[in-house]
Amino acid sequence: MTHEVALLVALLAALSPALATDQVSYPTKFSSALADDPGVKQALAYLDENFESQVTEWIRITEMPAKSTFEAQRGAYVRAELEPLGLEVSVDAAGNVTARRPGTGGGPTVVFAAHMDTVHPMDTDLHVTRKDGRLHAPGIFDNSASVANMLQAARALDAAKVRTKGDVIFVATVQEELGLEGMEKWLDDHKGVPDMVVALDGGLGPVNYGALGIYWSRMRFTAEGSHTNTSRGRPHPARAAARAILDIYAIPLPDPGAPVGAVYNVGMIEGGKVVNAIPQEVWFTVDLRTVDPELLAALDTAIEATCAAAAKAEGVAFAREDIQKSPAGGRPDQLADRRAHPLVQTAVDV
Repeated sequence: MTHEVALLVALLAALSPALATDQVSYPTKFSSALADDPGVKQALAYLDENFESQVTEWIRITEMPAKSTFEAQRGAYVRAELEPLGLEVSVDAAGNVTARRPGTGGGPTVVFAAHMDTVHPMDTDLHVTRKDGRLHAPGIFDNSASVANMLQAARALDAAKVRTKGDVIFVATVQEELGLEGMEKWLDDHKGVPDMVVALDGGLGPVNYGALGIYWSRMRFTAEGSHTNTSRGRPHPARAAARAILDIYAIPLPDPGAPVGAVYNVGMIEGGKVVNAIPQEVWFTVDLRTVDPELLAALDTAIEATCAAAAKAEGVAFAREDIQKSPAGGRPDQLADRRAHPLVQTAVDV
């Protein structure tokens, strides 16, 4: 066990006691009067009356290939659907589609964002099938559903002639699966514009008010290589990579029931050009995730140290390449001020 892994074990032990769970009352903007507002009732009725058409659109969007950086077809569709509502629609250089619904004035600007991209290759069979009242297809959930939901919400507000004090901005973003690239560009281009941002992603029920830290890295092992006939005893990048992967999966994680979890995964492996030789290079990727900044850093350090130790043991060179780093938002105890924001409890109440 490396000293980095030992430190990680100590960190996990320190984090193991359950976080405080005292009941706290949080501020909310939701009220029965709001639910009884004629405009709100009419908007909700629109959603109920047009549910089947929403499902049809959900299927249509799902069947549009949209691997990250190839979202143009979906973007064109979103734009074409929002423009007839009289919204101010624009598309930026990255492909993000933005539609502004002006308010009457004096209220906060709220952004609703749904990413258009999926992780699936462009040649994936995206045909949607129905079985037992469920839809089945790659990307049907993440995040085709939220794009359809956002479009229908915009239509419902329009049909009910709901007037908000603040502006409501709908954003269909690109390249979320590559590390929130589209959303980050949009925020950089619109500094100071939104007062609140609601990301539509995932199933109904959970309301997330932090941010999942995600580190993607490529671990590369290299050596001179050799023909199989002369390979015995020589430094071997494949052996180093294999040792590293096995040792990574021995790095401890929080228990499944812990208040804050973490997960890692080796998702891609590549190396070698011929069957009959030691590969000169072998690499694999690591996907590391947790909301805890300290735990994210500790696990990342332990994973890199594990790879370096494997490379040393096998006599090969090692280099790490960062693919993307999205910082962790924090543990619940670190986000008490965020949890207390009225937007969070309002979403929970709704």
